[in-house]
Amino acid sequence: MLFERLITDKSRILDLIASNLSKKSGLLLTYFNQHCFNLYVTNMEYKSLIDNKFIVYADGFGINLISKILFKKKYKQFNATDLNEELIKIIIDKKNKFFILGGDFNPDDLKSHFKLNENFVGYHPGYFSDLEIGKIFEKICILKPDVVVIGMGVPKQEIIAAKLYELIDASLFLCVGNFLEFYFGTIRRIPIRFRNKGIEWIYRIFQEPKRLWKRYFIGIPLFIFRVIKYKFLISKIS
Repeated sequence: MLFERLITDKSRILDLIASNLSKKSGLLLTYFNQHCFNLYVTNMEYKSLIDNKFIVYADGFGINLISKILFKKKYKQFNATDLNEELIKIIIDKKNKFFILGGDFNPDDLKSHFKLNENFVGYHPGYFSDLEIGKIFEKICILKPDVVVIGMGVPKQEIIAAKLYELIDASLFLCVGNFLEFYFGTIRRIPIRFRNKGIEWIYRIFQEPKRLWKRYFIGIPLFIFRVIKYKFLISKIS
């Protein structure tokens, strides 16, 4: 069952990544929040990837609350953005070659950010047409990174990661959503004392109202309805 598969222990993810970076096992890792659940029940390609290909961890207040109330699974909440900062640090500290795919940044700014770190092997923006995918994949294959960090939003990033998994022998394919905008400072986060309190979505709506209002004002009620329905169907089957 999906909610039983979600990793809810932050240290377990960190240990998994640290041990996996020395291998070429091609680990596919992504997060799962309320928006992801809405896509999970409506997008069969994404559902199949989550069920069969990815290691998935619980992200956000909504998944935590539902896990406690409906599935009696209690855990200390953490968020994907803070976790991804730690994962990037581990990748850099272990001197793994990494490629970033996503966002819309100046490549020179990224080189400056990583201070000409020789393990940062390349970057490509996340906005491209299907006709460009072949050339982008070829570029990544030539560079042979140990890690590919993909920040393109759900489910596109998971689909891209799964395709790259078939093409290159990398240790990790890390899906990060809009973490890159936070990481490189183009979007500000809510002050740290208010994180993991279930109110960060309000802060984000004020920053990006056109992009996010449907996700939250329509998406949250749909999430609650769908997860209750999901729980009922699972109970009926068992």
